[in-house]
Amino acid sequence: MSGSDQSEQPSGDQTTQPSGPSGNFFPPGLAVRQISPTDNEAVRALFIAAQNDILPDGADRATRIALKKYTDSCLMADLARASTHYAQPGRRMWVLESQEHEIVALAAIDSEPDDLSSAREIALFRRLAVRPEFKRKGVGTLLSKRAEQWAAKQGFATLKLYVSELQPAARSLYEKLEYSEIGSEDYGPIAVFEMEKSLSARKTTA
Repeated sequence: MSGSDQSEQPSGDQTTQPSGPSGNFFPPGLAVRQISPTDNEAVRALFIAAQNDILPDGADRATRIALKKYTDSCLMADLARASTHYAQPGRRMWVLESQEHEIVALAAIDSEPDDLSSAREIALFRRLAVRPEFKRKGVGTLLSKRAEQWAAKQGFATLKLYVSELQPAARSLYEKLEYSEIGSEDYGPIAVFEMEKSLSARKTTA
C-alpha cells in the first residue's frame, strides 16, 4: 500500500560511501538518485511487478480485483507522471539504479497539497518497491531511512504509511523501523494497516 534537482550529490548517492549522517551504505554497484522524467515508465513497471508479487498463490477473485483496483488507482494518481508529481515541494521519489542503469528499487515521500506550507506536519511514506533479486539485502531499510532523513529535514513531524495484510515482510520491516500501528480498515477483502512514526527527535537534530 522538494526542489527540482534531478540528482542528489551527498557522498553516498552515487557510490557505496555512507549515504547520510547515519552512515547508511547501499550494496556495491547501486546508486540512489532522485527520479527523472526518463524513469517514469520504468517506475510504473516496477510498481506493477511489486504489486503482482504480493498477490498470494490461490488468491480468490475478490482479492485479485481489489488489488488491481488499488494498483490502477496509483497509476492514475501520483504514478501517472511520477517525476512531475515528486518534483513538487514536500515531495520526493528516489530510485535505486544498477550498474546496467536499470531501476531496481524505489521509494517516495508524499504530502497533501494543503500541507506544503512551512507548517508541515504529516508526510506519507509510500511506493516502496524492490525487485525480487535485490530483496533481503537491506535495500528497503536503506531507502526507508533515506526518505525519513529527508522528511525530517523538510520539517515534517510525522511519517505515515499504509501496508496491507498481503505484505507481512513489509509490515515487519516497518515495525523494526519503529513505526506503530494506529488503525486499520478494509479495502474490499484486504485488511490495510495504518502506521506512523514521529520524526520530532530527528527534526531537532537534522
